[in-house]
Amino acid sequence: MELLEQCKTWNDDGEYESVVDALEILPENARTPEMDSELARAYNNLGEPGEYKLFAQALELLKPHEEYFRGNHKYYFRLAYSYYYLDEDGLALHYFKKALDSKPGDSDTIEMMTSCADMLSESDLRIKMSDRVSSMWEDVSKDINKYNKLDKDFHSNALSVIANGIKEISQKTDAHIIGDRAMELEAGDDKSDIFMLQYILDRMPKDLRELVDIKIGISPKSDIPSTSFFNDREYDITGLRFFVSDDRQIVIYADEFDMPLEVFEKLFIDIFGEIDLMANDFEFDFADIEDFDSPNDETCEIVLKFKSREEFLKECVDYRGLRACAESKGARLGIKAKDYLKMYSGYQLPSVAEDEIREDIYTGTTCLPSLISEYMSSNLFDKMPIMDELYRNGVAAGFFCFSIDQKKYSDDMLEYEFEIMNLRNQLIEYIMKRLREKNREHDIAFLEGATGKKYGYLDFLIFGSFMLIMNTACDFFEKNKIPFAGYKTFRKISKIITFVEE
Repeated sequence: MELLEQCKTWNDDGEYESVVDALEILPENARTPEMDSELARAYNNLGEPGEYKLFAQALELLKPHEEYFRGNHKYYFRLAYSYYYLDEDGLALHYFKKALDSKPGDSDTIEMMTSCADMLSESDLRIKMSDRVSSMWEDVSKDINKYNKLDKDFHSNALSVIANGIKEISQKTDAHIIGDRAMELEAGDDKSDIFMLQYILDRMPKDLRELVDIKIGISPKSDIPSTSFFNDREYDITGLRFFVSDDRQIVIYADEFDMPLEVFEKLFIDIFGEIDLMANDFEFDFADIEDFDSPNDETCEIVLKFKSREEFLKECVDYRGLRACAESKGARLGIKAKDYLKMYSGYQLPSVAEDEIREDIYTGTTCLPSLISEYMSSNLFDKMPIMDELYRNGVAAGFFCFSIDQKKYSDDMLEYEFEIMNLRNQLIEYIMKRLREKNREHDIAFLEGATGKKYGYLDFLIFGSFMLIMNTACDFFEKNKIPFAGYKTFRKISKIITFVEE
């Protein structure tokens, strides 16, 4: 019997250790995708709930072969099973759905999907960010206290301990130590990452805050070199020119481009700093000599407005003048992370279904537009990178929804909108008062809300005190005799948790 067939038999017979012994000794490049799948199956079956190591090993074996096993029920089920026991319920649901599509009606898959949907609806997370952060700062304080404060390396040692502690909580966050008392944390890919980092810093013990200075976001550089390095190759940036429009669009010009995008990403961080770059939400486009000599459908509109390349270049600056030029065109610079989190944007939507939660919205405001966009554009079983990242870090992202007696406001929409907003503000204050009494005011970040034709909404991120917040909200709705109120996560698959209903 060939090795692969023997492993399948061992797995079918529950002899998982035999599979591991036979396949682990093979070099990685000697195992076929089918062998990796059988080894992952063995790891999944040997793993115990709450012990992540074997499930993580199974996942690493399976992930590279998604294209190879496209449409394969067993592959999708094994992948989803690994995610499920790694507490990645959103990704587990996504792949269980793929497994079900490959084998319609499979009862085991349907059972696992139901469990995932229940977990994603509940949101009183098994692993809460508040608990992880509190434990981390306790450990950091103990480790720092082992060092002699009179030692010349005390502050640099303290920074290293803090950086490692933050890395444990936010694994994709890199810390840059500056001197012996300051540190900058990379802001991440999305504004939600900054909300999590800010929560970590808000929970930092007072004695440590007095010891070191920690800032979210890489700062702009005052002296940017004329060359940039990427993958051991040097790139000359002196030939680049930049046009900044009044609506914050930046056109990057070179006679021809031979630089990877990573060079430009690093350059813009060096020029603006991470927070300013995210806060201003610049739009970028590229232009080269061909766009002037032979413009086509891909040539950006700004370039097409100029009669010649020479006329365009007269309006451009080099990399050293780009920051000042952007500021002169209205860019807000020097923004702190905490202020960026309070920057809101409005949105309007065509209400799709007046009786459906979140589908009735016609106007809203948010300080986390990426989360709203992800929710509105997603389908029931889609991957949701922002929600999944929040979930794995122990952050509940959701909203309260509530209705009011619409008969009172049927002839006056402005009064209706005012009452929705007034209730939102009262609810925020009611919850914050209760949290301040418990010294837990940092455990929730309100993201603003929306007004729908039937419901009002208040959006939030919860880092801790989940049940306290839910019970307080329920108490508020009952006292104010609200006809209907409930809670839902920012996943369309999740169920509405009803507080009150007439």
